[in-house]
Amino acid sequence: WASLFQKAGAKYVVLTSKHHDGYCLWPNEHSLGYNSFDGKANRDLLGELDDAVRKKGMRFGLYYSLYEWEHPDYPKNVLSYVNNYMMPQFKDVVQKYRPDIIFSDGEWDRNSSEWRSEDFLAWLYNDSNAPIDVVVNDRWGGETRFKHGGYFSTEYDPNSDLMNEEFLKRGWEECRGIGKSFGYNQNEAIEDYNTAKELIRLLVDIVSRGGNLLLNIGPKADGTIPEIMLDRLLEIGRWLDINGEAIYGTITNRVFQSDNIKYTLTKDRKTLFAFVEDFPEKNLLIRGVNAVGKKPIECFGSDKTLEWENKGSNLIIQVDNSFLKDLQPSPLYVLKVPVLPYLDKPKVQVVIKDKIAEVAVTSYRKENTYKYEIKNSMNGNVSLKYKEPFKVTKPGILHIQAMNENYLTSETTILPINILDKENGLIRKTYFGQLESCAQMVNQSYNEKNIVYNFNIDSNDKDNFGYVFSGYISIDNPGMYKFRTTSDDGSRLFIGSKLIVDNDGLHSKKSVTGSIQLKNKRHSLIVEYFERGGQETLDVSWKGPEFEWQAIPAFILFQKSD
Repeated sequence: WASLFQKAGAKYVVLTSKHHDGYCLWPNEHSLGYNSFDGKANRDLLGELDDAVRKKGMRFGLYYSLYEWEHPDYPKNVLSYVNNYMMPQFKDVVQKYRPDIIFSDGEWDRNSSEWRSEDFLAWLYNDSNAPIDVVVNDRWGGETRFKHGGYFSTEYDPNSDLMNEEFLKRGWEECRGIGKSFGYNQNEAIEDYNTAKELIRLLVDIVSRGGNLLLNIGPKADGTIPEIMLDRLLEIGRWLDINGEAIYGTITNRVFQSDNIKYTLTKDRKTLFAFVEDFPEKNLLIRGVNAVGKKPIECFGSDKTLEWENKGSNLIIQVDNSFLKDLQPSPLYVLKVPVLPYLDKPKVQVVIKDKIAEVAVTSYRKENTYKYEIKNSMNGNVSLKYKEPFKVTKPGILHIQAMNENYLTSETTILPINILDKENGLIRKTYFGQLESCAQMVNQSYNEKNIVYNFNIDSNDKDNFGYVFSGYISIDNPGMYKFRTTSDDGSRLFIGSKLIVDNDGLHSKKSVTGSIQLKNKRHSLIVEYFERGGQETLDVSWKGPEFEWQAIPAFILFQKSD
């Protein structure tokens, strides 16, 4: 197994130490003999693979399910299950095998406090035998996925609309099988399996957006890996042998793709890797990219180079017949493009006291120039030079960029300066109960009423509650606006009496968008939200005629109309 995974180009391997059925792949007293060592195999499979993987120079991790289907204490006596079984067993596997990665699962059934996840993680990082750089995922309680823990973990959902900037900050990983199942499924036909081409393109798509791919392999009962899985892994490995430089150790470009071309970037940001599906017969156009220097562009797997020229903001690569003639078939071709590195978006701190805001660039570097503008609308042209922290007495939207002649200008940091008056805010009504829809909730009496300035969920509210936010939104730039709610469970958004976003019902985290033409005035705004159980999420954002998706600033929200 370890040799195969190495040939496939894997850098780490994660084994299922115990799944929901409770069967363990290592000897431990808590399993009461229900493990691979005390059973017919009479082998410590976790330990053997651990040794083999590390000898091949790969990192080793383990998957562990917090809950079990058939344990006598679960769910009848959760406290006993966690304290006397799950917690000591989980610690045992960590102490024995010192994993580099821990993939926790089965968390959705309870919140993190019931699983004692904070206690376990405190022990892991302070007292355990695990490596100092041990990495954990985000599955530690019904409320934690995509919010807490280490890296975020998607599952058969690499293009989830739940993804946001936090995924890039933390890192994320898509976990899925080669087919439609985790583990070996004898009922899967060949058409149920992804081709090597599809898997390679999936890998590139995930890496281009800052993620890793954890590809599940399901051995048969005798321990052999099905031929179709073996073939897929070896084909991925052969592609990575040629193109791995564009995958391993790279970072995201600030633009993930243009047209069908996806990108990765070296850590010094001086080399862009462009993943191309096919070459045209004459010129290849790459939008939004300029190359630098005088050297021709390389294509991995070819001994021929390509001439190029910048045309405006685009790159034109000359594709001649001799290059096309010698080109070998590939799921994706990789071009190595020298580029000017870009500057990071400025980090800005806004502190408001006594209706005066102090604005400071916390990432300030003297070799860079910072230009900014503050406007009452979301649209701004960068024009003023930042020299030191400054004060602002009126609300508005800050736009600021970093510039340097040796770098590409940074993306714009956009922040609201929420200097508020007593007229600002929203009226929030809170409801309690086992709700199934917003429509049901608004037909019952509310329990609490207060003034708030955003659409946040109170930290004390976990399950069986709902909110209705009502007020007015002030528009000073007429045009078409889009509104979006991302929620778990349901939500709805109204402008006036018109339902703009219908994201209602019981569901996991989901985004729904709607649009409306708005005039220059205050418009009635209502946002409804409810949470039944599990994870709770509410995010309300908007997009205007001249600005991209962002949170609605508090200074344009009012309790009353004009």
